[in-house]
Amino acid sequence: MALIPTNKKPTIIVKKRWLQLSILGIVLLSIAPLIRIIIFLYDDIGLELTVQNVIGGFVVGQAWTFTLLLSILFYLYVSLFPVFEKKIHIFISILFTLTLVLSLGWASHSASLTAQSGFFAHTFHFLAVTIWVGLLIVVSWYSVNHQNWSAFLQWFTPVAIICFSIVIGTGLFLMTLVLDFNDYANAWLVPYGQALLIKHIIIFPIVLFAFINGIWMRRKIKLDTQINPLPWVKAESGLLLLIFAATAVLGQQEPPHSINSIVSSDGLSGLFKALYTGVITNPINASFDINLMGLLFIILSICFLLLTVLVFVKKVTSVMAFIMSILCIVSLYLGLMNIVSY
Repeated sequence: MALIPTNKKPTIIVKKRWLQLSILGIVLLSIAPLIRIIIFLYDDIGLELTVQNVIGGFVVGQAWTFTLLLSILFYLYVSLFPVFEKKIHIFISILFTLTLVLSLGWASHSASLTAQSGFFAHTFHFLAVTIWVGLLIVVSWYSVNHQNWSAFLQWFTPVAIICFSIVIGTGLFLMTLVLDFNDYANAWLVPYGQALLIKHIIIFPIVLFAFINGIWMRRKIKLDTQINPLPWVKAESGLLLLIFAATAVLGQQEPPHSINSIVSSDGLSGLFKALYTGVITNPINASFDINLMGLLFIILSICFLLLTVLVFVKKVTSVMAFIMSILCIVSLYLGLMNIVSY
């Protein structure tokens, strides 16, 4: 955002302290996978040897060590230089950030499955998310006004569409690495499939919010410059954080390479067991049976989407639109869980 001319964006104030805390957050939060592996293995060979083996012998450990060293340099650079003022410092900071994204791709599960295609797909997937959602979060939570909003949308909307297209394309490819498309509904039996389903459902209200904030809001502001779009962009960023939460759950679950074996060894997802009352036959083969209850929930989810639009038209608070979106997600999820049978 620091590279964008001032007449192409609202006034944004990000204190250097937030950058420093973000870099520390990268270091601390990215260590979680290592801790999980260490806890799983240390009973056999002891804590000290396990830590040495995980950091030195596992790709995720090597990637975290690289992330740690790079983050220390990044932190020092941000602390010592005016990274918001001179372009050379901005470009170097962006280079640090891109290298951290590459490190994440290196340590990803997809890279371990297919070294090159998995690495590039995961890296481009996360990079597109970083650009799209990063810009959205910065402008929604750190803008002190909404001046130049039409000029901002003029360049941000195409960027968001391109990034979203990359996210969808790479996301579908990454999904094929761990799951056959024919087994998509079968995977709902296990925690990974449940998280994947919820993640995909959240996309529907996000697309609606993107249309409202990117296209419709631009037309509204041309007619009435007093309209404040920031609460609506904040609501959209809240939905995107829900996507991140679902993705975090995915990262902690066993990929369903063999659904039958996972069900046999680990059992069903707790959420699935709480909602599904039918009988599961072996071999697992999901089918969809439209029934009244499932159809009502799906219709209800459509109604909540329409109510989100109505909230915008009637200029009601964006909090209500966010609540309508959550109810849409819940209704669509319950509808799908009611029409599936095994």
